[in-house]
Amino acid sequence: MTEESFIQLCEHLSDHLWLQGLLVVVGTCFLEDAARCGVSFLVAAGHIGWWLAFLCMIAGGMAGDIGLYLTGRYATLFMLRRRWMDAARVAGVEDCFRFHAIKTILISRLLPGARTFTYCAAGIIRYPMPRFLLLLFGASVAQALIFLQLGAVIGDKILPYLRDTRTGLGFIMVILLVGVLSHHIATRRRKKNGGLPL
Repeated sequence: MTEESFIQLCEHLSDHLWLQGLLVVVGTCFLEDAARCGVSFLVAAGHIGWWLAFLCMIAGGMAGDIGLYLTGRYATLFMLRRRWMDAARVAGVEDCFRFHAIKTILISRLLPGARTFTYCAAGIIRYPMPRFLLLLFGASVAQALIFLQLGAVIGDKILPYLRDTRTGLGFIMVILLVGVLSHHIATRRRKKNGGLPL
């Protein structure tokens, strides 16, 4: 399922509340941030109710993250043998959970790609499941609120300007320019640091 087909399915199911909710849960479980962006824009356009999107985004995100935790907890040897996880990095994550569990779970929830390793590592180190669920719930609520608010702001304030072709092209050019400049600055800093990553 691609992001476009997910959004089209949500629009066609506007009269079927339960199916729409199930689709949002499954989409946010597997497509993660792409689905959250799509759902947020559909809420801003009035195709999905705010509360339905909010609750289902939380449920879908938590379902995927609990799956990662359980994978780490019950497939530890398999992942370490296949070198999908590095034992030294897992030990570092254990220190993060010991001293900064709230920050670790929240930041991993908000950074794309970070939660796969972090939540599997939480299972590997046997971080207490009830505490993990409580922190995960708080992080999922915060993430859902952020996406829904951003979707509302972008849908109301920015997308109307992008309907004009020239404005849309100008916006894309600005984004590309910012990306190229960021890459250039990062490359110069890396060279200045002797080729070490920042």
